[in-house]
Order: sequence, then C-alpha cells, then structure tokens
Amino acid sequence: NSTCWPSALLLNGVTPSCPAGWTWFGGRCFIVNSSMKTWTDAESSCQTLGGNLASYHSTAEYTFIRELTRTAAGSYPPAWVGGNDRENVSETVWKWSDGSQFDFTNWGNGQPDNSGGEDCMEINFGDFVNDVGCNSQRGFVCVRGP
Repeated sequence: NSTCWPSALLLNGVTPSCPAGWTWFGGRCFIVNSSMKTWTDAESSCQTLGGNLASYHSTAEYTFIRELTRTAAGSYPPAWVGGNDRENVSETVWKWSDGSQFDFTNWGNGQPDNSGGEDCMEINFGDFVNDVGCNSQRGFVCVRGP
C-alpha cells in the first residue's frame, strides 16, 4: 500500500527528498532565491515552484533559514519571508502567506513599527526580523513540502 510508504520511511529515520536545489529541514523543503523582487513577486515566484515564501515556527527554523541565506550570499542579506499584515487595517494582525499559525517571529527591538506603511517581513535585520514596505526589492526564501 503506497500510503504506508512515507510513514515507514520516517519511522526508519529516512528523510524524504526535496527537489533539486532545495534543502530539507523540519519536514519541509527550503530554497533561497537571490533575485531581487518585491514581496508580492517573490510570493508569486515561490507559488510557481509549488510553495510560498517561508514561514518559521521556532528559533531552530529561524536560524536554519538565516544560515541558508548566508550560505547562498556569503553574508546575511535582508530577505523576504512570508510574514505580512497587508490585509489588516489596524496593522496588528500578522500572518504567514502559507496559512500556517503565526506563532513565532523574532522581531527586532521596536519592530514591527509600520514606519511609512511597512506590511511585509524581512529577515536578517541584524539578527532579527523587521517590517518593510512590500515594494522594496529583496532576495527571498521559499518553503514547500517534499
């Protein structure tokens, strides 16, 4: 029965594979794209690849995503992830573009501050996360299932 295969693989400690160029972590596949895009165009690019801009739900996932950007760029460049409050007029309800629970952020001190209508999330604001105008140009990190 093919529906038993994934469970059997996981029980035996075998990691399911990600598509070429993607990196496995915590049950999901991640990829960095250094093309400079707006948040909306970056999200569209991730959707074309079968995913979304990356969400993270723990310090370990956040650190992993930061290290992916460092490996790709040789530094920690600002990069889009899926956090946004574009649909919330009060600027207080953030969500992930992949629909997962918004349960961990790692905002920098005083962030998000919505300075000038900042509705999209970047990582690598120092060691932290910052809100930025969605039309800014950034590289980005996508996430998808295996």
